Amino acid sequence: MRFLFIISFLFIALAVQCQEQLHTKRAKLIEAYGEAKELVRIGNLYQSIEILTGILDKDDSFDEAVMLIHEVYIKRDEPNRASAIISQYASELEPAFLNRLLLIQANYKYQFGEYEEAQKLLSNVNGEVYDISADRVEFLKQSIQFSLEQLNEPADIEFEKLPNPINEFDMQYFPSITAKSRIVFTVRDRLARGNEDLYTAYIYKEGIWSEPVSISGQINTERNEGTASISADGKTLVFTICNKPGNIGSCDLYISYFKNNDWTNPELLGPEVNSEAWDSQPSLSARGETLYFVSEREGGFGKQDIWMSRKVGEGWSPAVNLGESINTPEDDCSPFIYLDGKTLIYSTRGRVGLGGYDLFKSVQEANDWSAPENLGYPINNAFDQVGYCISADRWAYFSSSEAGGRIFLQRFRVPDSLVPEVDLGDLIDAYGKVVDASTGELLAAKVYLIHEGDTVERDVEDDGQVLLGDDEFSFAIAKRKGYRSSQLSRTDFLKDSTLRLTPFKVGEDILEKPIPFQFDSDVLLEEAFPELNRVAQLLLDHPEIEVEIRGYTDASGKESYNLGLSERRAKAVYQYIVEKLHNSDNLSFKGYGESHPIDTRIGGLNRRVEIITRTVVR
Repeated sequence: MRFLFIISFLFIALAVQCQEQLHTKRAKLIEAYGEAKELVRIGNLYQSIEILTGILDKDDSFDEAVMLIHEVYIKRDEPNRASAIISQYASELEPAFLNRLLLIQANYKYQFGEYEEAQKLLSNVNGEVYDISADRVEFLKQSIQFSLEQLNEPADIEFEKLPNPINEFDMQYFPSITAKSRIVFTVRDRLARGNEDLYTAYIYKEGIWSEPVSISGQINTERNEGTASISADGKTLVFTICNKPGNIGSCDLYISYFKNNDWTNPELLGPEVNSEAWDSQPSLSARGETLYFVSEREGGFGKQDIWMSRKVGEGWSPAVNLGESINTPEDDCSPFIYLDGKTLIYSTRGRVGLGGYDLFKSVQEANDWSAPENLGYPINNAFDQVGYCISADRWAYFSSSEAGGRIFLQRFRVPDSLVPEVDLGDLIDAYGKVVDASTGELLAAKVYLIHEGDTVERDVEDDGQVLLGDDEFSFAIAKRKGYRSSQLSRTDFLKDSTLRLTPFKVGEDILEKPIPFQFDSDVLLEEAFPELNRVAQLLLDHPEIEVEIRGYTDASGKESYNLGLSERRAKAVYQYIVEKLHNSDNLSFKGYGESHPIDTRIGGLNRRVEIITRTVVR
């Protein structure tokens, strides 16, 4: 819990004091004090208070007991009672002990964002602080001053909670995103009592997300699968499984590849990556060739450190620590490597910041990493910032907690200076989508990927998702009943990985070019044949539409004559199409004479035929 970190951030609590001379000579009080310490160690923060209160009733000069009861109240998240202890015993305490209580109280205020109060308390700390180094005192002073400066000059950032259906679960966290804004995140229901699983969703038009679905039956099992990273091309997934038989350590990293329309059976990454310790929180480079992750293994600089491994052939290189340019003696975690493969965003408790885990940015240089830069307020605040990712269109996605325990996903537009512009080139997402061109709604359809005469067919379900995988293609074609087919070249498709289908509408003319006629003639002109051939093929491909072929004339001549001429023109088109289709199903024709002119001149486009949809079955 957070208040435990407030204590451990400054010191290793009371680990050596049993060997020191205590501020009492009374054996029974010393024995009771030892019992209270043990209760605190095992987490009994209530019975320990009773014992410590009894000790101080008998000897109010027992500085160690005063120090311990103050720290227990801090751990119990009762700062007012802790403050009252300072007021009650300040005159009795040795200066070093009083300084310790003031420092811990100041650190509590700092960790909850009460920076001015923290600074006031810290200003009363003079001289040595019992069992806390001068470096830690200075670190806290710098962090409080930095926080106050940040609050005075906040960046212009607006946060927005992702809309339903994304946040429909009790908990959703640690998002990862592809180049085409497909998000993968961890889901846990029943307020942490349920299993962790990986879910996925994507934006199919600005601000509107698809329904989250389980990423794959190959990935999600009865065990906990969490803290995942999907490569920007959508083809590689690394995620964490804990306490699984066969694991190398307690929590290990597994890898899966998107092939043949699904994710492959996950494989445990070997000892080059995983260790006998805890390994988690992966981040893959754009094409899945480099893996950053967090480990508590030996050989690091502190507690949790960030490590890196590269793909070599079919395996991975031995993991290396990112070094002291990144890692500190405290926890360093939650790495995210941006699309450029050089910009690292990560969380740490070990650098001057606003409290808890702060986000920092570092850029890989020739042989090292640049000095980490705090992302500042309000991206960082007094609480923990972990589990961030940044999309190609510069949205940062992350999770936040509510008072009731729910965890939900949010996002914000990142400042231009945070990450560079990246040319995605031929980077293709393993997913695309099919949408209604008029409404943007996702559509079920059939998609055909065509390459050098070979065709791969994809069935697209109601979520509109097209699974591309590793298939090569030159053109993509989408088809659906009641919609015009859509065809895009690979280059055009990669712009946003979207195939847009235009619905047939009752009353629309399906001709793309007019069918003209000479004066007083019902003979089809040769220039009309390509367009009529196209229409015939369209009707052959779409038996769900019924059309009426309508003939028209200009206003020259008698009305009764023009009516007959217009019908002969309509019939000429009708007969041509019937000959191509070998049937007259869904076809009818009618002459409308000189009615409905579209040209103010005599002649011109008034001498025409239209082909109008009468019904569309979807």
